[in-house]
Amino acid sequence: MGTMYTDPTNSLQKHAFWAAFSVSQGLFLAPFYFYNPAILARAGLYTLGTVGSLSYIAATAKTDQYLYLGGPLLAGLTVIILSGLAPIVLPVTAVRTLALTDAISIYGGIAIFGGYVLYDTQKIMQRARLGYRDAVAESLSLELDAINLFIRFVIMLTGGQRRK
Repeated sequence: MGTMYTDPTNSLQKHAFWAAFSVSQGLFLAPFYFYNPAILARAGLYTLGTVGSLSYIAATAKTDQYLYLGGPLLAGLTVIILSGLAPIVLPVTAVRTLALTDAISIYGGIAIFGGYVLYDTQKIMQRARLGYRDAVAESLSLELDAINLFIRFVIMLTGGQRRK
């Protein structure tokens, strides 16, 4: 929030907030260090391919068609959040339902955050055309989309390894 509400001309404070945000994200992602490096590499490549290709699609679109995805993406994100909270309220004996909510959280999350990459890329381009130039604040939305995609790819790949 500090980077979003700091004046773009105050670059020292803006970059300090961005550094604090990056450190907190690094601490949050640190437990992934204990995962299999091959899985992390594959998840990183999947994330790179997904974010890169969807950003290219959004950047080369002839119209601002992906800016209208904001409402449906928010509704989908609500479903993803509720499916992530389902194990708190559902009994342990509802194994099939919990497996379904887990699949919704993983695969639906990949679809929703892929849509957010399209939306955020076009939002950045729209603001740049209007003269709003704040690279730090604009980059945070795409960074969070990429982190969420990476986490879901890691969960997907580790879940596939457990079934074998």
